[in-house]
Amino acid sequence: MTMETATERHHGDLRVFAYRMLGSLLEAERLVEQTFSLATLQLRTLDATDFVRTMLYRILAKSCLGVLDGQSRRTLPFLSHSPADPVEPPATSSDSAWIEPFPDELYPEATYEGVSVYGAREMISLPFIAALQFCPPPERAVIVLRDTMGWKLDEVADVLGVSSSEVDGMLGRARSVMARHYHAGLGRREPPAAPYATALLMQYLYPWETGNLDGLMSRLTGEVTLQVPPSPSWYKGSAAVRQYLASRAFGSGARGRWRLLPRRANGQIAFGTYERDDTGLEYVAHSIQVLTFEEGLVSEIIWFANRSLFPAFKLRSRVIVQGRMAPRDERE
Repeated sequence: MTMETATERHHGDLRVFAYRMLGSLLEAERLVEQTFSLATLQLRTLDATDFVRTMLYRILAKSCLGVLDGQSRRTLPFLSHSPADPVEPPATSSDSAWIEPFPDELYPEATYEGVSVYGAREMISLPFIAALQFCPPPERAVIVLRDTMGWKLDEVADVLGVSSSEVDGMLGRARSVMARHYHAGLGRREPPAAPYATALLMQYLYPWETGNLDGLMSRLTGEVTLQVPPSPSWYKGSAAVRQYLASRAFGSGARGRWRLLPRRANGQIAFGTYERDDTGLEYVAHSIQVLTFEEGLVSEIIWFANRSLFPAFKLRSRVIVQGRMAPRDERE
């Protein structure tokens, strides 16, 4: 097996492993690329498939643990703060890192033989990823390899360079942490079925693009929550969410201010959100929204203001306003 073949075969699973460890898609991508570079330096031609896999995960696990050493826990605002007052400006935080969304298109079909403890969609859900971050990093690596990928204890021990009994002990501690912090009901929420999903996403998209706040609120549950990382502020209930949106996203000139392009993230409906620029000719990348639905209404919006995520979702940084032309020098 050449390194190119190993890259093709293992890239997706390695990326998901690193994402579960770090809560960051961008950091996971960086470490996976680094892993293949380091592996190439060690061996030019790899003959034993099992050895290749173990070596790659050994390198990546070590890199993840190194990054996590001394790093503050990635989380979501609702897990770290009380609901905010929408009358007050959103809080800012210069040192908090937040979980990032993960495009469904990057989630690979399982290439391992073990049995997972959790469901496929559940294991990539934002509540599950957030709960994993409460596990100390070594225990996190154990539960990810064992309970999400189905690896045997001795295989996990080989990757981490410890004994099987140590792995067993770490697994027990990690499962105790997950029992305290993971709410399975949240992680197992199903997205709308495909035929119905198209109608629901259009009913959500249209009020945004037309600046119709009343129309948008009619598509939200009464207990809807809105999280707006990187701010630690979050809002609970339709009244609070409405007040926040009215003062920031749906103020004067809201009609035509936003454009939303549908995507999927973490097993749920998502949108790439664009904001119209000052020229009026283009929409520029603004944020990724991930939605959760309950009985046809949106019960949760997580609004990730992180433009650097757009390439991973196959979204352009700029989109021309429909019916308008870009300046000549931009078209040539």
